Amino acid sequence: MSSITQFMIRTSSFLRKEMAEIIRQPRLVATLILGPFLILLIFGVGYRNTVGTKRIVLIVPEESTIKEDIEDIAKRLSGAVELVAILPTREEGIEMLTEGEIDLVLVTPVDPYADISQSVHAEMEIIHHEIDPLEQIYVNTLERAYIESVNRLLTVKALDKAKEETQPVLDRVKQTRDTATQLRRDLQDGNGRAAATGIVTLVQDFEELGLALSSSFAVYEGVESLNEEDELQPPLEVLDDAKRILADLEGFDEDQSSYNQEITQVAVLEAELSQMDRFLSRFTEVDSSVLARPFVGNVVPLAGTTFGPIDFYVPGVISLLLQHIALTLAALAIVRERVGGSIELFRAAPISAFETLFGKTISFLILSGFLATILSLLVILGLRVPMLGSWFSYAVVVFALLYTSLAMGFAISSISQTDSQAVQYAMIVLLASIFFSGFFISLSRLLSGVHVVSWLLPATYGTAMLQDVMLRGLTPDPILLLGLFGYGFLLFLFGWWRMRRLMARE
Repeated sequence: MSSITQFMIRTSSFLRKEMAEIIRQPRLVATLILGPFLILLIFGVGYRNTVGTKRIVLIVPEESTIKEDIEDIAKRLSGAVELVAILPTREEGIEMLTEGEIDLVLVTPVDPYADISQSVHAEMEIIHHEIDPLEQIYVNTLERAYIESVNRLLTVKALDKAKEETQPVLDRVKQTRDTATQLRRDLQDGNGRAAATGIVTLVQDFEELGLALSSSFAVYEGVESLNEEDELQPPLEVLDDAKRILADLEGFDEDQSSYNQEITQVAVLEAELSQMDRFLSRFTEVDSSVLARPFVGNVVPLAGTTFGPIDFYVPGVISLLLQHIALTLAALAIVRERVGGSIELFRAAPISAFETLFGKTISFLILSGFLATILSLLVILGLRVPMLGSWFSYAVVVFALLYTSLAMGFAISSISQTDSQAVQYAMIVLLASIFFSGFFISLSRLLSGVHVVSWLLPATYGTAMLQDVMLRGLTPDPILLLGLFGYGFLLFLFGWWRMRRLMARE
């Protein structure tokens, strides 16, 4: 027989050997197939995509100036918080929080309007007893949402009040415009005496209009002035122009021969008063809630699909499970042969260390590939996890992950003295993978030096590439794919070197 035929026979013998041992353990097969799926299923069923309602107590002093507003906002946040009680002192709320009767204490300022008038932020204090970092983030988010609601409510109230004051201003604008119109008509008719009286009346009307605008319009004029391309001139600017024109008109001589210049000036006043009328009317038509919160966000996922927490974690879970299954099988393989005395037989048999390791790699690749296929179908078809990329890309990534995990397992097995030692090494790799592979914590949140540990774990490559394939619909990053294969090749060479030393004939 040729050397190639002999090589195939020797390596295939490990395939029959390993398969026979697995088949004789049906419980192991069932555990390897159903165990990971049941873990994902229970997690998917038991996970709540909502945060529990926080029980909250409001601390509102008796002399508070915003008591009604605060209670109203608390009712609006009923989906996120449950208002348990409104208490007058901070100490009462702290006592309830310490005893676990509530989750949050919100302490409101006594007179926030006085603080604001002195250019000092009115502070609302939220006290909690959370130690979970995720729960602390939720409390911080709740604080921002609550404060935003308070700010928006007070802004809306201020704008509504300004709108209420706008109607008398509008009436004053129309009255002033009517006076200007009558003045223009008197000038056109050549009635100098009536025009002189009209100018005096117009000056008085503008003075009253100026007082009305200065007292009520400063709140909302800046809103419209943000639009630099607006064709309407802000009312306070119109008043400045009107004062200059009125100064010229006050020098009017009722006996002069021509009133053309005065007619033009009054016509300009009429036009500017019409602009002011349109400006104020437009403001009253705008919803106060829109003015208080002019911009809203709209999050659009590039993939066109919104993913839930389960969808996001599945690629990482698949990577961790497949790595652990393959690594554990391989980690026990050589130790088992050494403890059972098979290494002594291999030394006497016409079989090399490379053929032994290669045969076991093929055997476990077929077995773990079968388990990976069933697990993937159960997860994607059973749990309805999206698969936006191609199945071919998915299979390539899974093959690279299994190959490298097996190579790492053989490397561990070659340096382990007992089964317990090999299992402990495998568990250390699993624990490291949970924290450093990007499954639990994003790699971007780790220091650059810690990334060295991350890229020593096959699950890191698998998680990143499976997320690209399954959730982004992309092809695997060729650098990551080649890096994973190259890393597996180096581990295989190390395991081969150790296997040669173990099988060396004395």
